[in-house]
Amino acid sequence: MPVSLARKARTRAEILEHAARLFRLRGNAGTNIDDIMLAAGLTRGAFYSHFTSKDDLFAETIRAGHGLSARLRAGAVETVLDEYLDKDALAANALSCALAALPADVARGPLAAQLAYANQLHITIGELARGRRRKLDADATAAAILAIGAVVLARASGDRTLADWLLRCARRTTKALLKPPVLRARPKSRSRRKSAAARRPKRAARSRGGRAEVSPKVRSSGSRR
Repeated sequence: MPVSLARKARTRAEILEHAARLFRLRGNAGTNIDDIMLAAGLTRGAFYSHFTSKDDLFAETIRAGHGLSARLRAGAVETVLDEYLDKDALAANALSCALAALPADVARGPLAAQLAYANQLHITIGELARGRRRKLDADATAAAILAIGAVVLARASGDRTLADWLLRCARRTTKALLKPPVLRARPKSRSRRKSAAARRPKRAARSRGGRAEVSPKVRSSGSRR
């Protein structure tokens, strides 16, 4: 009996889920197809019904967007960053976010994985730039660098005090970077200031019920003759 499309899609999703978890936990080099299929409760032969290679699967797990980008899509920016940079949740956050868990593996991995990683970075920056004029906003980009970088460095640090300090500094600085921009009034041009100054005496005269005094015309040389 042929396998239904719905069942095939469910099996593929299960393989992706287990693969993403193992890749984030062990890295690309430390994870093999047998481990992934064993975790999914399937045989190795079933793997090739869904993916062409481990590189293909690795890129697909990055493309799935586990971690910060998905959390930003679903929640308020400030709340998500507070939770992402929480020192008590460091291990869980580092291992649940592909952007923080796999940068070195992606750098050594296939081009498809690198492009998928870049796309997730674009999505993350775009979510941090909500309400701003540009999706690739400079402050939102700096906030993404700080948040992801702080989790990577804090996870790699064996010094708990330093790790806490990195996360605290990143949390404070990202909040400052992502404050709503202050809209300043555009200064009037010099020509507009001049015209506004010329209109003031006339408005003042009208407000007093009189007429603005008009300077007498200078007689021409012909009239004097």
